[in-house]
Parts: sequence; C-alpha cells; structure tokens
Amino acid sequence: MKIAKDKIFAVIMAGGKGERLWPLSTEERPKPLIALNGQQTLLEDTVQRLFPLLSAENVFVITDEKSAVQAREILMLPPENIIAEPCRRNTAPCIALAAALIQRKCQDATMIVLPADHRITPVKRFQEDLIECIDQAQNDSLTILGVPPDKPATGYGYINAGEKIASGIYKVNAFKEKPDFETAQHYMMDGNYWWNCGIFVWQVKVIAEAFQKYNPALFEKFEAWAKGSEYQKDFETCEKISIDYAVMEKASNVVVKQASFQWNDLGTLGALYEITRKDFHENAISAQGRIQLDDADQNLIFCDDDTEIRLEKIKKCAVIKSGKALLITSKW
Repeated sequence: MKIAKDKIFAVIMAGGKGERLWPLSTEERPKPLIALNGQQTLLEDTVQRLFPLLSAENVFVITDEKSAVQAREILMLPPENIIAEPCRRNTAPCIALAAALIQRKCQDATMIVLPADHRITPVKRFQEDLIECIDQAQNDSLTILGVPPDKPATGYGYINAGEKIASGIYKVNAFKEKPDFETAQHYMMDGNYWWNCGIFVWQVKVIAEAFQKYNPALFEKFEAWAKGSEYQKDFETCEKISIDYAVMEKASNVVVKQASFQWNDLGTLGALYEITRKDFHENAISAQGRIQLDDADQNLIFCDDDTEIRLEKIKKCAVIKSGKALLITSKW
C-alpha cells in the first residue's frame, strides 16, 4: 500500500430497522446482529474481514443506541469507537459524522466505508481489492467497489463503468436506480454495469471537499464535529439523505473498482436461499430441530430453536421461525 497502516480507518454502518428479514431480524435485533451461520453475527464477520489491513483502534461502528450496547458486548473494539447515532438520518450524515471523528484522530486519514450485513467471500480477494482502492484514493478519487452481476437483479442499484484509468479501475459514467427486469437484463448483457455494493474508499479531506461543494449544510456540521462540537446536540437537524444523492451522483472524481470477490447483501429471503446449503431436493435448511420433508422441493427453512417442522407437498415456500414469531410465504 502507498499509505501507512495507522492512517487507514474503517467505518461500518450498522443501522437499520430490521424489517427486511423479519422475523430473523427485528428492531430489537437488526440484521447485523444476527448469526446466520449459527456462530458469528454479520457485524462480527464484517469487522474481522478487515484484519490485518488495519488495527482495531481504527475501526468505527456507527449504529443506533440499542444496537450500540450489544455491539460493545460482542466486538473486541475500543468501546468509544462504537458510536450511537441520536436518530436515523440515512448514510450521508452518518458518513459525515464518521469522517469528522476520524479527522479528530488523524488529519490525513483514508477511510473505508462499508455496510455491516453483507456476505463476502473469499476474504483474501476482498482485502486485495480494498488495497487497490486505498491506493487509488491517494489520487483524490472517491472510490467505490462495483460487483459484476451474475443475474439480472432488480433489487440493486447499478454503476455504469466508463473509461479505464488503471487495472480494474474505471471512471464512473452514471449511477442507475434499481431497474425493472428488462433493463436489468440489458445491463447484464452490456457488461459495463455493475452492482453498487455500497463500499467506498476515500481520503477524509476529499470527502470533506465533496460535502463542501455539493452539500454545504452537511459540510458545516462536519467542520463543527471535527473541531469537537457535540454531534448529539444537532445531528437530528441533518437532512435525511443518502451519500449517493448527496455526493456520488454529482461528483466528477468518482471511480469504480471492479470487485473480484463474491458478494451478497442478504437483503431478501431469496438471498438467504442462495447462500444456504441445499439437500438433494434443493431445500435450503438452517434449523436446530427435526425437519421432515415429504414431496417438498426448493424450500427455505430457517429455525433458531428445536421446533419440529414438517413440510408436505410444498414447493418454493419459505418457513422462517424465530422466537415466538413465524413467517410462511411463497414469495421469496
């Protein structure tokens, strides 16, 4: 890497209401705090795949007040690095706050921003891609990772990759909203449209300059927070806006690095089905209790206790049980 390890920081965004994977995730236990593999939570996995690129002292987690308490219990990070937002204000204020807190510690820091609830394999390729992004960020770029699609997904935003500026790195022509199926098919066949996985790398000074140019109100907050102002007092007054709308879709110095790893944002039951081991009849099962299947194919079964579950003559159905809540649906 072109930059010293102690100048690299990571910000993990672990907010959310826990709605998309109910009842596995809830507001009391949002997606980053569930253990889909029965071992580590998604948040723990996200933190661990950053090592040894940077030290634990340089990893920040931004979340809500309830989740911050749980995160401090399970993560081997300095407790003060787990920040509870006073309220939800989308990703741009979250990133501005994190950048300000990092600047308090290091004036010439480079920061990695990533969500807490993705599944990424293999870790080695992910880290190699991050190193390339970190190096590219030293050229005053706002760098984003783009995942080449393996299916015409309609649930993701897309990045249109343009002129090649280095090996695997391209200028960004445009950001595209979640498309309909026909458009997603076109994007996949084109080959220059990649999924926006929401992983960013930039120097703190560069994202600050972008806020100053494209969202002056948020830049004023950043400046005050970086100088020691208490964000708890005025965070609520920030505009609710994503980093894509606030900066990325407007800036001219945005580049995309083609990801070499496998990625899944685990945002739907279909995504869970994809990553879960299947039986001979393509049933995806993650359960502690006894599961009986009779003429049942391509189903998804999740259960976090020893409840006995039996499926008869059912196909492409999801049965999700967590605690006292149960979801049965054919749409996943």
